[in-house]
Amino acid sequence: MTFENFPKIKNTALIKNIYRTVLVSVSFLLFFVFASYLLFPLSSIYGEEISKAVPSNRIGTVATSALVMDYNTGEIYWEKNMNAVMYPASTTKMMTAILAIENISDFNHKIKISKNASGSNNSSITFRKGDEITLIDLLKAALMVSTNNAAVALAEYVAGDTEKFVDMMNKKAKEIGALNTNFENTNGLDSNFPLHKTTAGDLAKIASYCMKNELFKEIVSTKEAVIHINKKEINIQNTNTLLGEDFIKGIKTGYTENAGYCLVAYSKKNNMELITVVLNSSPYGKNYDAMRLINWVYDNISIKKIVDSKNAITHAVVKNNNSTADFNLYPENNLELLVNRAEDNILFNYTVNENISFPVESEKTYGQMAVYVNGDKIKEINLISKENINAPLIKQEINNKNDSSQIRMFLIFII
Repeated sequence: MTFENFPKIKNTALIKNIYRTVLVSVSFLLFFVFASYLLFPLSSIYGEEISKAVPSNRIGTVATSALVMDYNTGEIYWEKNMNAVMYPASTTKMMTAILAIENISDFNHKIKISKNASGSNNSSITFRKGDEITLIDLLKAALMVSTNNAAVALAEYVAGDTEKFVDMMNKKAKEIGALNTNFENTNGLDSNFPLHKTTAGDLAKIASYCMKNELFKEIVSTKEAVIHINKKEINIQNTNTLLGEDFIKGIKTGYTENAGYCLVAYSKKNNMELITVVLNSSPYGKNYDAMRLINWVYDNISIKKIVDSKNAITHAVVKNNNSTADFNLYPENNLELLVNRAEDNILFNYTVNENISFPVESEKTYGQMAVYVNGDKIKEINLISKENINAPLIKQEINNKNDSSQIRMFLIFII
């Protein structure tokens, strides 16, 4: 079949009418789509921020115990079995290192490795009795590559023997508030120490305390360094592979068969500092768990200005005999809150004074605004005038917002 078999339309007027109708319809449709995009932009409804909002109950970890905490306030944003008693593995060395730092006056001082601190002891660096090394290099070996005998050598230098140093560790833990922690050694090896235990909550407190020390903070954020044993240079690389992310600044990894894979991490991004703890995870799950928790907080929780004193909130009416006038009311102060976009419901309630009479005074209170978060009233802010009105004044203002409203109404009328 060819086109020649179809009947020919001889009515050219009909063809023109059909063409004109289609053209007008398509033009109108395109205009409506374009106008709708300008006046009602989809990004404000379906933007990136909304798509990232994830409720906390949709977050899970491979780790048996985990948490993510605000470094500055101590607020727990997410947790899983944070008070469960667990083996800490080499995250123990955070306490060993901070006690050593607080009790060493000369970090360039060289010491000789004792017989007790010699050997490999499941570490990447082997010490021999009599080896010479500086205290700063011992700290780097303990914190960056988790050398178990480096922790022993530091304890011996500070306290004379490891038993006395362990007593110091437990005392410091109680001072910090890590009340569910019991250390039995300086390095976290637990095969012969079944009571060497802590919790994710306690490790977060210990980590926060440690990160307030600048030397500790510098070492745990270092990706690679050179240390010297008997003047021999040894290149070391931090076992914390998350340091490849520019917002991860530490802290300590750990592993034993009993403890599983552990990680305590410090991160800083969007003006927020976090401590994240992962205990008894898997080789892959350790980093996955930590990054999932960290990214969830940065994507969902942030400080937002929810009240701006520059923006009018509502209006009030002033009366004088038979004359009336409206004037805008502004919040007296700004209000910033740490907001969980996925879960926090923020509401405002306004109360405007009645029977207001002339004159209206600038900075005078004419109402209140109550701020509620998840049903709880957390703040009340005065509503003030920002203008003086001595007598009734008739005026008409057309601002951008009104322009936009009029355009919308015009389009709706046309449609």
